Amino acid sequence: MEPLERSITEIIASINHKDATAYEYLYKRYYAALCSYVARLLAPLQGEVEDLVQEVFLAIYENEHQFIDGRELTNYLYKACYNRCLSYLRDHRLHTDILASLAEGQSEEQDDESIYALTIREEMIRQLYLYINELPTEQHRIMMLRIEGHDWNEIAETLGISINTVKTQKMRAYKFLREHLKDSQFSVLLLFL
Repeated sequence: MEPLERSITEIIASINHKDATAYEYLYKRYYAALCSYVARLLAPLQGEVEDLVQEVFLAIYENEHQFIDGRELTNYLYKACYNRCLSYLRDHRLHTDILASLAEGQSEEQDDESIYALTIREEMIRQLYLYINELPTEQHRIMMLRIEGHDWNEIAETLGISINTVKTQKMRAYKFLREHLKDSQFSVLLLFL
């Protein structure tokens, strides 16, 4: 069974049993998003981003922690990346300057909240684009134009198709996205498209 056809429950169970295929899937699914997240935290130290993210994946594989669900796994990955970044910065005595530039006068509590909000936003966007990229070509183009802020009439005009075709393709795309995001806490994203 292909990883995308497996439920998140099956994938979590495979990760908990140290299944190499599940870890390969986990790596492919999260690597780019985690690199983006770490790059924002380590803005002046871009050369370290990939190494830190790979260390997180290795640590998770070596760790005996058993994940309950996809939400816990996602939170764990981002928190582990955040902690690795802090540890790296602390070890190299650069953390004070970088955290000060991140905070820009905010309290530590506000900084933690903004970093957590950034983490959630990155994950929401990653999941949405993961499934939008699986849509058939016309549905993909319609959804991308909608994300860019075009209304349905503008999309019809831009693509040279009728508004009814746009609506039909939109409904098919929404159905596909709802089915694939149903196990996700991020299915609410569809309300904004």
